[in-house]
Amino acid sequence: MSDESRMSETELEAPASSMQGLQSIRSAIPFVRADSVELVCRDTEYGRIEIRALMEGAGHSLLERRYASRGYRLSRSADVTLGAYWEGRLVSTLGLRRDAGNLAADQSFPAEMAGMRQQGWQLCEFTRLAADPEGPSKLVLASLFHLAYLHAVHHWGAEFLVIEVNPRHKGFYRRMLDFQPHGEERLHRGVGAPAVLMSLSLAYGATQVRKFGGTLNEDGRSRTLFPYFFSPKEEPGLLGKLADVYGYDA
Repeated sequence: MSDESRMSETELEAPASSMQGLQSIRSAIPFVRADSVELVCRDTEYGRIEIRALMEGAGHSLLERRYASRGYRLSRSADVTLGAYWEGRLVSTLGLRRDAGNLAADQSFPAEMAGMRQQGWQLCEFTRLAADPEGPSKLVLASLFHLAYLHAVHHWGAEFLVIEVNPRHKGFYRRMLDFQPHGEERLHRGVGAPAVLMSLSLAYGATQVRKFGGTLNEDGRSRTLFPYFFSPKEEPGLLGKLADVYGYDA
């Protein structure tokens, strides 16, 4: 990826095993670590996955390690950073940036970004996705994306998500989350790697969550990541937790 670590496609696309008895639970004690705040846990047969709101600087070592392993540079910080812990160890991060007319994607894709804004799109940007190759990647990525999308929609009023990815990962984002490409491949100036700009309608994402969220694809109806998102009935609790942590009305 460009503004992210280059996770191998086999890491992300390896078929997930059937995960019977998966449960999603909210912790009654939000403040456990000084560098992060717990948002939600998922107890699985592979162990506990925790999604936490990371404080400034938390998760930086994972980002640096994953970026440096691929020869990338870290770009500017995110407005919000979420982290996924698996069995108590940080295994993935995801950053969100709110659009104030100058997102990171504007550096390499100024015309495409201007065109989106001219259409009236309310944008947000997902960035700084880094992952340790160990861990249940589908559940981790889906959990991070779900919390981030809820925050972007309900707190920022975002309608479309933009993300810059390495060209070899474009197919993954199209198949797994239905991201749509914009423009041609460019050199991402922030991290010094090739990038493709892609977008996702968050309204479309919401319909897929309502249809598939929480099913773990046990019926085999979808080959996307949406079955590994939380279930729709869990969203009010997730929104309440996000509101508690970030200080807005759910």
